[in-house]
Amino acid sequence: MTTTAPSASLPPPSFQSSGPAIRRIAVVLTSLVAGAVGCVIAYWTWRMVLRLPIGLEPDLHMIAINAAPAGTPATSWWVPVAIVGAVAMLLWPILAAHARRISLLGGSAAIVLVSILIFPVAAICVEVAAITHDGWPSIVELVGAMPRVLVDAVKVTFVNLIYCGLITVPAAALIGLMLAAFGRMMVWTVERAQASTENDVD
Repeated sequence: MTTTAPSASLPPPSFQSSGPAIRRIAVVLTSLVAGAVGCVIAYWTWRMVLRLPIGLEPDLHMIAINAAPAGTPATSWWVPVAIVGAVAMLLWPILAAHARRISLLGGSAAIVLVSILIFPVAAICVEVAAITHDGWPSIVELVGAMPRVLVDAVKVTFVNLIYCGLITVPAAALIGLMLAAFGRMMVWTVERAQASTENDVD
């Protein structure tokens, strides 16, 4: 005579299927928040760091707070902000979202990379604005200028990380850690609520 395990010991099918869906929703929401955080970090860096004495002109010379040269090309602040925000939204699912849960270490790494990425992005935007100040050059001239632009972007990143990296990198790591923890807490809260509801129904 065979016996079967009681059906009450098995998780309800609806709860089993809702677990991955909850995690996907958490990943989407935290990705959107990561994009917003990336935009805030980029805007703050663009306006408060690169415009202060630690900011750099396209020719890598230090500038004074109120002494920006008249010939400095005007680069719209929203261009690097939008680029960094989009990259943050793409990096978050890659580094922070795992199959089982949101990674705290991956979340910190994603926001740290975003906080560093703003420097080369901003430098490239300023350099491209300088190149196209009097009109777009030919494709050959634009492609030929890219190696110099990339080298200058690396220099700007290195110099600014020396000046403010000790503050911005740990702060970004903490923000990423808190964001990942928020995603985990959201999934845990919803799963606990659903488990309690299923137990009440049973």
